[in-house]
Amino acid sequence: MPRCVLQYLKGPSLGHVEESFVARLKPGDRFMFAGRTVEFVRVREMTAWVRKTKNKAGLVPRWMGSRLPLSSELAEAVRAKFQQAKDGLFPDAEMIAMRPILDLQARWSKIPEQDELLIERAKTREGYHLYFYPFEGRLVHEGLAALFAFRIARLQPISFTMAINDYGFELLSPDPVPLNAALAAGLLSARDLADDITASLNASEMARRQFREITRVAGLTFQGFPGSQKSVKQLQASSGLLYDVFIRYDPGNLLIAQANREVLERQLERSRLGRTLERLSNSRVSILDVPHITPLAFPLLVDRTRDMVSSERLVDRVKKMQLQLERAADATIKTRVKVKDIKRGSG
Repeated sequence: MPRCVLQYLKGPSLGHVEESFVARLKPGDRFMFAGRTVEFVRVREMTAWVRKTKNKAGLVPRWMGSRLPLSSELAEAVRAKFQQAKDGLFPDAEMIAMRPILDLQARWSKIPEQDELLIERAKTREGYHLYFYPFEGRLVHEGLAALFAFRIARLQPISFTMAINDYGFELLSPDPVPLNAALAAGLLSARDLADDITASLNASEMARRQFREITRVAGLTFQGFPGSQKSVKQLQASSGLLYDVFIRYDPGNLLIAQANREVLERQLERSRLGRTLERLSNSRVSILDVPHITPLAFPLLVDRTRDMVSSERLVDRVKKMQLQLERAADATIKTRVKVKDIKRGSG
């Protein structure tokens, strides 16, 4: 996977990030890198320019090694397993091992059914959390998170920090989120999906990057002689010039249309995203205010915590959060036991 140099506008370079991540950013987007919060300014050839910022709200970089997504068939199987747990069925050893965690999920929130979208709301010192659980895989959730953040922001100016995994995603905001108004306005609708995806993600820059591969196949860019291949930076500069010329003088060019189509289908999975929205719009939506971070939300919390600045090691921070949740779970169990004893005594 080609990588871009991450460079301060005034200062040294910070390192390298994947080109696929940079291509999704729009000017003003913020993200954590090497313990620093930076704001994206622009990308030129294979260099992404950023500036320092004190605003901690932003995106979290995603590396290809952790982005192997669930297939649609596997995602459906996962939802079926949760339906079994909801019905009290634990037919195999793996489900039996997960039963204590699923029981805790049911006590603090609920176990979502196959035809249900579970949304958990929580308020902590960090802000207002929204946890969505579509169970569709990381790539689809990445598109859904950006899409939902864009549609909510159309109702009122608001900033989000996102965390994503294969089971769901988190939107964290310093301000209350108008969730009910967003749902009424078509948050889950597949209407205008292509336009909203293009607006929520930097689709034009992604198409510019994809155009490099198209010009290579079409023979429009010279790859270099054997033994002296051109670098990715040189190829991007050449294809970028061609892209600008086509956009300005021949916007209907078939190669430009192919670049846009490949971005929407291959990188953003528009077809699967549309099918997911259709499924969610026909599902029951359950919005629950939870007293604690639930077992389903805990991996998202850890994922977002991974890139925060701290003198503690990640393992130590995770153990501390895990201990807090275990104490809360023990307190819940003791309370239930006391209630049962009281009922027996009164009988």
